[in-house]
Amino acid sequence: MPARHGRLAWAFGLVALAAACNNMNGPQSHLANPAQLSSDLETASGVFQSTVFEGFAAIDTAAGSPAAVATRPGVLLGTAPIALPRTASQLYASAPRRLEALRTAALVLAPGIMASVIPAPLLGTTSMWDVTTHAYIQSSSATPAAPANGVRIIVYTIDPATGHITESPLTPVGYVDLVDHSSGNTNSLQVTIFGGTPGATGNTTYADYTVTATVTGSPVVTGFNASASGFVTDGIRTLAFSGTFVATGLDTNHPNVTIDGTWDLDNPVIHVVSHETITSPDANDATITLDLSVTRGNETVSETGSILVVVSPQTVTADVAIAVNGVPFARISGTNNGITIRHADASALSSDETQAVSDLFTLPAQLQSAVESLFNPARHLMGG
Repeated sequence: MPARHGRLAWAFGLVALAAACNNMNGPQSHLANPAQLSSDLETASGVFQSTVFEGFAAIDTAAGSPAAVATRPGVLLGTAPIALPRTASQLYASAPRRLEALRTAALVLAPGIMASVIPAPLLGTTSMWDVTTHAYIQSSSATPAAPANGVRIIVYTIDPATGHITESPLTPVGYVDLVDHSSGNTNSLQVTIFGGTPGATGNTTYADYTVTATVTGSPVVTGFNASASGFVTDGIRTLAFSGTFVATGLDTNHPNVTIDGTWDLDNPVIHVVSHETITSPDANDATITLDLSVTRGNETVSETGSILVVVSPQTVTADVAIAVNGVPFARISGTNNGITIRHADASALSSDETQAVSDLFTLPAQLQSAVESLFNPARHLMGG
């Protein structure tokens, strides 16, 4: 089996791909062009592949970076990235742990949040990399000035082997403006990533999106809401996204989470919609329900089902149905000790169909780290 086919096995802790005997009845749909579906999904993940995005990802951990400064509700925001659904191995098995981390983080926060994200001393400043100190420093001579209610960070090429800024030669490739739009009890941060030099004409806007976070409950935190909307582009293709994250019952030992998101790629045209809930009776168990659809032209491929997770002893039980335009196509079922994938009529999937199913699940994996990096400045500035 080709290496790419193995990604589905990795995603689900899969140890067996088997076709059952022909003991199922009912209609059987087929993908119009499974190979093209795989190609289009690969294209979607490529939107994040540019030197500017690579440099942007580095500011999250670079010494002296304003984006590494922590304030408050990012403790919660860090548990709630608004991104495409995670792979099974990352999301499903860790769901109880994520809920417990969310509950614990909420309990240590005082009720409400300050209506500001960026610390006052950073407002209106520009940070540039200094090769002598090997860290970001504030520049007093940077022109034009950064937004008065924000901070500007120059982005540089990075060493792909280390993820660190390359100092010889030090090459700026763009900049990011972080602008504070907070008001009332809602923290809000706009993130805009540019290619080029501040003040120059013809700069490309590679991303423009806004992240908000609100904590509710007094005197004990009971809920948390986060949202994000905007777009990213590689200069050729644009991916627009919008998402919400709602957590309730944070003052109990069984919090619940609802995550909704949409993603739209313009070339090729792909529309992704996701609805996910996570419920837990206790810290050892969680039930994840999934409803994901990918639409291309006249074809909509949907995934619906549930994943049951037990932390100790660890088990992951999946029952996920895949349909094409509402007609059953395939089912994924079993546990982490053995998963079966078969057509609705119990026949085996073709090689291209197996690849397409694999890519449906690994698209989230490919985009996850890239999308999470978009939220890191907000997460740190909000306290993560």
